[in-house]
Amino acid sequence: MKPLLLLTLGAALASAQSATTTFMKDINGNRVEGQSFTSTDGERTERFQSINGRQVPLEQQVDRVVREDANGKVTERIVRKFNPNGQLASTERVLIEENKLPGGGSSVRATTYRNDVNGSFHEAERQTTETRVAGSTSTANTVIDRPTLNGSFETIEKRSEITEGSAANQRSTESVYRRDGTGGFQEALRYVKTASKVNDTTTESTANYEPGVNGQLRLASQSESAITKQPDGTELIQTNLYSQTVVGRLQDNDAPMRIKEQQIVERRTKPDGSVVETFSVRRPSISDPNRLGELQKLSETVCRGKCQPEKPTPADTSKDTTKSATGNSRP
Repeated sequence: MKPLLLLTLGAALASAQSATTTFMKDINGNRVEGQSFTSTDGERTERFQSINGRQVPLEQQVDRVVREDANGKVTERIVRKFNPNGQLASTERVLIEENKLPGGGSSVRATTYRNDVNGSFHEAERQTTETRVAGSTSTANTVIDRPTLNGSFETIEKRSEITEGSAANQRSTESVYRRDGTGGFQEALRYVKTASKVNDTTTESTANYEPGVNGQLRLASQSESAITKQPDGTELIQTNLYSQTVVGRLQDNDAPMRIKEQQIVERRTKPDGSVVETFSVRRPSISDPNRLGELQKLSETVCRGKCQPEKPTPADTSKDTTKSATGNSRP
């Protein structure tokens, strides 16, 4: 999450549903402003501090509902991306069509158009996801098509995610399939996630599998998180990240996982309604890769307005395990 600069963004809060800004320390230890976000209904703008100290836009996303009825919803999303000087660099138009399927499932089709140097839009990607629900198990199958050199569309990736269990005890497995040398599809990545909740503590674990030297999938990284609600309302999130390679030391492919970083996030609500989130890490040193060093505070974020975690959008397919409690990426 990103802290808010009160004097700069205070006036914007009259119309913004939320405004956040992240503060970090520079190489001299001085507190400096980093990225900031403002969000209203259907619009989200991300800014960062340029070399000359000005806040310039980085990305802007605007959603407009074209149609919504009992059968589904159609949303037009405009994504504008800017260069380091704050000048518009590219624009994307995404048409998201959501439809209900018999039996409680759903279908989401996202068609992306990108502009060229002349400002004309061309179809760049088609992504279709169908979700089926049977009891406590849901299955989501995604197909991603992109144009080839001759202009025709071809499937370049497929995804299959199976989620089982209730919210209190859930397991999901997602497989990513990509084309191999023969033109067929082979499992290229796998993500396995489990989550459980007991009283005021939620625990989550993830395991990421990638191809090894022989081409077979092998465990590449792991993470374990514990999210605890304190009696005073403070939320504490401790995440341990594991890898076979830590602090620049290469290890054998069969070497056990070692902890490469421990992340501590503390999220609290102040009396004025603003939400403050601090992000700190502990990392092993080169001299002793088996022992974590001192806790270092990397950033502080303040949010005013609607500061709840953002729901993933239908067109999102990327994995990002470093999202903060307010939905923004951590440094």
